[in-house]
Amino acid sequence: MKRPRLVAPSLVDRLVGVFSPAAQLRRQVARTALASANGGYNGGKRDRRGMQNYLPDGGSANTDTSPDLPMLRARSRDLRRNVPLATGAIATRITNVIGEGLRVLPQVDGDALGLSKKAARDWNRKARAEFALACWTADFTGVNSFDELQALVFGSAEESGDVLVIRRYRRDPGDTYGVKLQVIEADRLSNPNNHMDSDTIVGGVEASGDGVVLAYHVSDRHPGDTFRKAMSWRRIPAFYNDGRPICLHIFKRLRPDQARGVPFLSPVIEAFKQLGTYSEAEIEAAVLAAFFTVFVKTPDGQSGPLASTGEDLRSGKETVGLGKGAIVDLAEGEDIVIANPSRPNQNFDPFVLAILKQIGAALELPFELLIKHFSASYSASRAALEMAWQTFRRERAWIIRNLCQPYYEMVLEEAIVMGRIEAPGFFDDPAIRRAWLNAAWYGPVKMSLDPKKDADADAGDLANRTKTRSQIIMERTGGDIESVFEQLGYEAKLAEENGLSSGAKAPMAGPAEDGSGNAKDNPEPEKEDDNDT
Repeated sequence: MKRPRLVAPSLVDRLVGVFSPAAQLRRQVARTALASANGGYNGGKRDRRGMQNYLPDGGSANTDTSPDLPMLRARSRDLRRNVPLATGAIATRITNVIGEGLRVLPQVDGDALGLSKKAARDWNRKARAEFALACWTADFTGVNSFDELQALVFGSAEESGDVLVIRRYRRDPGDTYGVKLQVIEADRLSNPNNHMDSDTIVGGVEASGDGVVLAYHVSDRHPGDTFRKAMSWRRIPAFYNDGRPICLHIFKRLRPDQARGVPFLSPVIEAFKQLGTYSEAEIEAAVLAAFFTVFVKTPDGQSGPLASTGEDLRSGKETVGLGKGAIVDLAEGEDIVIANPSRPNQNFDPFVLAILKQIGAALELPFELLIKHFSASYSASRAALEMAWQTFRRERAWIIRNLCQPYYEMVLEEAIVMGRIEAPGFFDDPAIRRAWLNAAWYGPVKMSLDPKKDADADAGDLANRTKTRSQIIMERTGGDIESVFEQLGYEAKLAEENGLSSGAKAPMAGPAEDGSGNAKDNPEPEKEDDNDT
């Protein structure tokens, strides 16, 4: 192993060496060891001028997070309420990830269960219809449908960092299913009696020594409510004995062992707040500039009496209130000096856009989408939307995995117990259970800047057999192929019954096919009928 070369002696080292060469050598050896300990990354060195005062704490995930969460939540909620850009950032994500609600497409594994194609399709339709019944009464409070609950849960997790969803049961009059979801805001998930975090409970989340979540501690009300009696806490197990979930803790774990989520706006809270304050100041300055601000100038430098004046209670001097189209009479010898506030500020827009680009990078939202303004070229705007869509797809998969699919499984479980759906072996074998519960989900489609180009691209993919019609329908319209084809068949039949031509060609047809299903390379063009109008 190569020994490190001694660092050059400093001035102090040389002065020490005059009296004690051995002491100088020890100092150089110590400084060499310190330099070696810093490693090869400039960002980790302690002796660089730009890094000397940059000494962040190196705590655990919970130590770095938990103490700041109450203030982060409060500030994040305030930004969402009062700063338009922060409001728009979260609203944009909800609109593109959830939209009108994510819909299920049951896809039972017929091969694993020994079902025919027709039997599997029939079971999927039945399961989808039963789940639709449960979605209308999914909210334990009776306010929201499941589609609305998705937006509430996703938005709350963005705003507060996490949200707890508890499985409950109450079958009200008129309900087909009794399984429901109760949404608990992040502040109610807390340590009993507001005790400090311990080795087993952090932020209301109880875990084993191995980090396995065992239970959640929930207060009976929000700590910010106005109430008189003392708060109480309830311990809710995370799972049933057979492993089925009771509580769904919706949050993104950014570090190992992290117990609670961090608000989505946390990295940009200060930037958003300062930008909001700056915008308000510019608006106020522009309003004052519109009032044509003036100062009164007297010959002797003293303020004189003015007509239609008020009195400044702090200085005792008379004041003039500015207003739209106000005319003020001046005393003899007095003149006015017009103040030029230079508003509106010509640099306001470029400066704000520069800050928004940084905020957009942190939130994975292109600034064009953040401000809902596309001023760049077509290709640049399309690239921005494509990048945003990658984020929306990931977020959608996250909410499906943590909320939508678990609730779908809860509903089917109750349907099977009630005998509304038959699923042999559902409760006997986890593998069979999973085969019955297999499903896909779809939601809002990707925004299209040029639908014709996208349609041509889909037709090309279909012709090359690199995409299926089912994929295209889900991506372009958000529906499912069975519903679309059934509707097309109904419309064609209805047009034929009424002596009309449907006017629709085969959906997204690729190369023409012969009777055997093989594509023809050079299909003959259709002959036009002169009698068609």
